[in-house]
Amino acid sequence: MYPSDDGGSEARLPDHVYRRRRLVALAVLVLLALFLVWAVTMGVRAVTSSDSGAGDEDPAPAAASTASTQVTANPDQKFADFTPRPNPSGSGSAAPSSSPSASSTPQACGTNLTVTASTDKETYAAKEQPALVMTLENTGDNPCTVNAGSKQMAFVVTSGSDTVFDSRHCAAPGEDKTVTLDAGQKETSRLTWNRVRTAEGCPAGQAEALAGYYNLTASLGEDSSPQVAFVLQ
Repeated sequence: MYPSDDGGSEARLPDHVYRRRRLVALAVLVLLALFLVWAVTMGVRAVTSSDSGAGDEDPAPAAASTASTQVTANPDQKFADFTPRPNPSGSGSAAPSSSPSASSTPQACGTNLTVTASTDKETYAAKEQPALVMTLENTGDNPCTVNAGSKQMAFVVTSGSDTVFDSRHCAAPGEDKTVTLDAGQKETSRLTWNRVRTAEGCPAGQAEALAGYYNLTASLGEDSSPQVAFVLQ
């Protein structure tokens, strides 16, 4: 039989044409999907940015609060100038703290104040000058005040019953000064002794202390430390 000429059936195209059409259709679908993902992502970012922008307005007061907490204490309240002599070096472990509340005033330390004497070494070589140290400690549970002015302080070095050195003999005119100590707080002051003897009225030409054993006592007003021994070679 011969093929019909009436046009009732359509001629089939080559297979590669159908494959190309499928690929084009698939590419269009992929592009549409990517566009939808991009649109959703941009919408979410816009909402998130608006929410975070509103929350960023709060940190400014916090920064101001931080700055306010970094204000240093009044330098006049530091313990560094506690020493009674014109040129010793003083040191304090911390600036005196304020009272627990604005409405309460710390009481005098009284029996809660401990005075301790020490030296930076136990034995000093010939010509080496000892550092005499006084430590104040608030042993109570609350802040307290003490008159820690140079007028109240004394470093005394003895050998037996002989007073070899007394810082009050040649000290500059003293002063009264109230210092506040927190519970458990310690403050120290040190005085370098040049190993020369002193006497009442601070007469010149005193002899140098001999080699031997000595005792140091530190006192603040009526509060005195136990003696601590050291050696001069």
